[in-house]
Amino acid sequence: MPETRCIATRATYRRSTPADDAAIREIEARSYRAANPVSSEIRLNSADTDTLSLVAEIDGKVIGHILMVAMSGPAGALALAPLAVLPEWREMQIGTELVRHALDLARRQGWQSVFVQGQPDYYGRFGFRSGTADGAVTNLQGARLLALELSEDSLSGWSGELEFPEGFGQLGNPAQSV
Repeated sequence: MPETRCIATRATYRRSTPADDAAIREIEARSYRAANPVSSEIRLNSADTDTLSLVAEIDGKVIGHILMVAMSGPAGALALAPLAVLPEWREMQIGTELVRHALDLARRQGWQSVFVQGQPDYYGRFGFRSGTADGAVTNLQGARLLALELSEDSLSGWSGELEFPEGFGQLGNPAQSV
């Protein structure tokens, strides 16, 4: 159990490796109400697709994970999900830092936008807005469909089909995952 609530600066944020898969599965199983952890499913189904998979680690233990996967829709678009942190490490800014690191990496790699189906209050802190996703036509439509432009006006004037990678429908509701 962590000793302090402000511990995010002690964590190391890095790209995940196959050696992290068991820890990622545990994090997701403890964070989501889905029957099976899904990021492995998404990564396997997206084997020919670009992914950004990062973990948060403290003292050699993986405590959080974020996945972004290329999606069909506007050029250079990523889908964000899942984001999960072990229950005993929540509310310590680990999830926040995972999102910040992932968005920074996506920008540096030249990605243009990120879509997420999530809590507007949480993701709004990073600049995600439902209005930015207004041009998207998808089965995940609604106020929880949010988008962020990583480069200026990358979604300006865009409208069309937005297809999330296979597996996103399995996420279910987070059990306070971050």
